[in-house]
Order: sequence, then structure tokens, then C-alpha cells
Amino acid sequence: MALSHAKSGDLVNTINASATLAGNTSATLVRDDHIEILRLVLGAGTHMQEHSAAGAMTLQCLSGEVDLSCHGKTHTLQPGDLIYLNDAEPHALHCKQQAILLVTLILHRK
Repeated sequence: MALSHAKSGDLVNTINASATLAGNTSATLVRDDHIEILRLVLGAGTHMQEHSAAGAMTLQCLSGEVDLSCHGKTHTLQPGDLIYLNDAEPHALHCKQQAILLVTLILHRK
């Protein structure tokens, strides 16, 4: 069954951590013409090789601990940390502890 996405004015709880982690459930929460917001759930030890997104983005750590490599540096994201990446900026992730990230993509769709 396809998940429905939040619409303008809908309230979304991004930190229902116990249910989310138990189900290991990543999900697109909002999808519209120029924005996508995803809840990304990562297990400890998960590695995402260098890649880039089709737009500018923010990553906010809601729980856990993740190393983010970008701009020739590695940053450790912990709960409450947020980082902005330019359009199509290459980046890689390594999850040190089971984590939930809130990812916001600003897209160039027409």
C-alpha cells in the first residue's frame, strides 16, 4: 500500500522515534513540485557511498549519530544538528548509532 504524503496544512510528527526505529521505516513525508521531506532511518553501521541530490538540501539529525562527509570534511551529526548542502553537493554518510534524519530537498522540477 502506498503511503500518502502530507499536504499543505497537515501536521506531521517527525520524532515518533520508538515506532520508527522498531519498524526501521524511512518514508517520504512531503512531496510537492519543488520540495521533498524525508524521514531517513539508518541502522548502526550503515554506509551510503558518495552521491548527490538533484537540488539543495538540509539534513537534520533527530536521533542517533551519523558522520557526514562533504566539502572535504567529516561532520558528526547528533540530535539537534542541522547541515545545509548546496545544489548537487557530493556527500557520503556513515551511521555510527542507529539514527533518524530529516532530509529536506529543494528541487528544480517544472
